[in-house]
Amino acid sequence: MNRNTLKSAMIVLIMSAMQFSCIISAKAQQLHHVSGDTLNITKEIGTMFLPTGKIRGVCSSQIKMMTRQGYQTDGLQKRLDALPDSYDALLGFAYELTQMPLRKDLKYVEPFDLKAIQAACPKDNVPVLGRYQSDVEIKDRIYGGIFGQLIGLTLGQPFEMSWDLVKIKTYLEGVDAWPLNDFVPSYSPTQPDLLRRDCIESMKGFVHLAKEDDDLNYLVANTKILEEYGFGFKTEDVARFWYSNLVPGWTWGPENSRFMLLTGIFFGNNLNNYPSAHEQEKFVNFLNDGQEYIGAMIRGEVFGFVCPGNTRLAAELAWRDGCLTHAKTGLYAEMWLAATISAAFMTNDPVACIKAGLAQIPENSRYAECIREALKISLEEKEWLEAYKRINERWGHLGHAGTLNETAAIINGLVHSTDKYGNVDYTKAVTITIMHGWDADCSGAMAGAIAGVLTGYNNIPERWHKPLNNTYYSCIATERESRISALADRIYTLTKRK
Repeated sequence: MNRNTLKSAMIVLIMSAMQFSCIISAKAQQLHHVSGDTLNITKEIGTMFLPTGKIRGVCSSQIKMMTRQGYQTDGLQKRLDALPDSYDALLGFAYELTQMPLRKDLKYVEPFDLKAIQAACPKDNVPVLGRYQSDVEIKDRIYGGIFGQLIGLTLGQPFEMSWDLVKIKTYLEGVDAWPLNDFVPSYSPTQPDLLRRDCIESMKGFVHLAKEDDDLNYLVANTKILEEYGFGFKTEDVARFWYSNLVPGWTWGPENSRFMLLTGIFFGNNLNNYPSAHEQEKFVNFLNDGQEYIGAMIRGEVFGFVCPGNTRLAAELAWRDGCLTHAKTGLYAEMWLAATISAAFMTNDPVACIKAGLAQIPENSRYAECIREALKISLEEKEWLEAYKRINERWGHLGHAGTLNETAAIINGLVHSTDKYGNVDYTKAVTITIMHGWDADCSGAMAGAIAGVLTGYNNIPERWHKPLNNTYYSCIATERESRISALADRIYTLTKRK
């Protein structure tokens, strides 16, 4: 295959029946690859095929996403509706979507390339924060970030059901547990729905470890990528690591579809056959209607942990990871999270951290606009619930895994967890964030990571970390460790390798 073109107009290979219903080709089927701007049938393989109806649905959803991003999408839905149920027609259309121009009147600047992103950042940003921290302090904050992330993840897991605040409040009020201040009870007489039983180990009275979860898996995976490839790792190295270590059925959204494309076509026959740098954006855009969800954002914590005070490097590492699967808002969110955590090593002020993270993303992007507005709302309202009402009205429609609303929830939790001296209360930061609802385990984990670094391990109440028994499980193939403290030590060691 020609490395100077998009390798294939690809059919997503689905390995998990839980995520997509697939049909299996009874014989070798024809795949298509792109030559210039045309589709040519060139290769026959036997594989699992995504139904044409699913391809049509992804394209339709992607058109809506592209409209929000500012692309010229007039007439695209009508064209899609008129297409026959043909792989030739639908895949050709999907590839065409990767080449659509932006509207000329678009006010936002949202590049994909790292240098262009850095050029679009505020000109007065400070890439390295100068406050001195001793090794003892840095290690304590790394421990705080790791344990803080896993506590927040565990606390939010039972509510990872796309519940909003109303449902969470109804559930907790039935057992006199509102506002949330402890692990979630496993039953409530006022429950709108039965909580996830696969999360029983994350409920009050049953917690004894940090159970396996995609957030945790990516924390471990990115730690190992840094250990194996160093701080100079490339996006291709991330893809290679996924290929060898991730369980296909334990990925979702863009992570799942990009993983399947890589394993089924790019790496299926040749481990060196990875998209070239100028093809990367098209690879991300192809049949990807979730590129602005929080799937990249939840992978960003470790890049902040290993770069204490170096917000620009943290954001760059996050970009190298995130650009495998996400673009624009979804990509900038991982960069912001990593830079915000990096800044948290050098201050106790969550607002200063939020602003330091903001300085490492394009200032005229929709995501930067959201952060500024969410911060303004949170600072204006004396009570977090009042701020939540405005946040929900503004971004709540994005729902589960929406990057803008989840980010606003984290900001609201951090701002309303501070005392009169500006210091963060870890418990408030995490519980307030989770009570917003939506993707509660992911937002809880991210808020917990930031708050944990801000407070340090020694200031996280024992009632939160003791039940975890210093234990985690992951499904990363080559990971043999299960002690949280040992993982924290490895990440601390990485800070010395820069």
